[in-house]
Amino acid sequence: MKLEILNVPSFWGIEMKQKHYQVHEGNKKLVVLFPGQNYPCHKPTLHFAGTSAIQSGFDLLILEYGYQAARAELDHGDVQRVVEESYESIKQVVNKYNQIVFISKSLGTIIAGEVHEKLDMPIKHLFLTPIKDTIRYVNKFNGVVIYGTKDQAFSEELASKINEENEIVKIANANHSLETNEVEESIEILKKLVKIYKDFLGQ
Repeated sequence: MKLEILNVPSFWGIEMKQKHYQVHEGNKKLVVLFPGQNYPCHKPTLHFAGTSAIQSGFDLLILEYGYQAARAELDHGDVQRVVEESYESIKQVVNKYNQIVFISKSLGTIIAGEVHEKLDMPIKHLFLTPIKDTIRYVNKFNGVVIYGTKDQAFSEELASKINEENEIVKIANANHSLETNEVEESIEILKKLVKIYKDFLGQ
């Protein structure tokens, strides 16, 4: 496996170093990971999404947003900059692939939807713990939505606004990180998530 670092300049005064893992030369399948606002890609739900992608034969692009790389806070007015920088990062490699999957978390679900609109190409989505403003992207692009029943950011009422073309997976007792206060229960949730990832990527 080959690791390529994509250097992308950022508004936050730092050069983002996006990690692009290539399983083999000429691979045509790519998964892109979109982190949450305060949930980077090395945290459990995204880390295991990435390793599931590689095990399923996909190349992997792990995004880090400019404000994350700069260790800065995100101002709500700068979300569009995050979209632009994510788009610029993905654009460097996306044309090599004909099967593309976006796996996104929380704020990342909105970034993924916006980037998809800019790319205007077929992309499959796995939306992890979406937020209210994600719903329009879910209903436009369709995909699998996963959220916890104790997620403060996404209620049953919001879930009811998602079109029935989408598959919705509710994780009992899980919070916005798709974890609970019990370690063993959180590990069982991770096992369930990995099965969902592999099934989704195997379709």
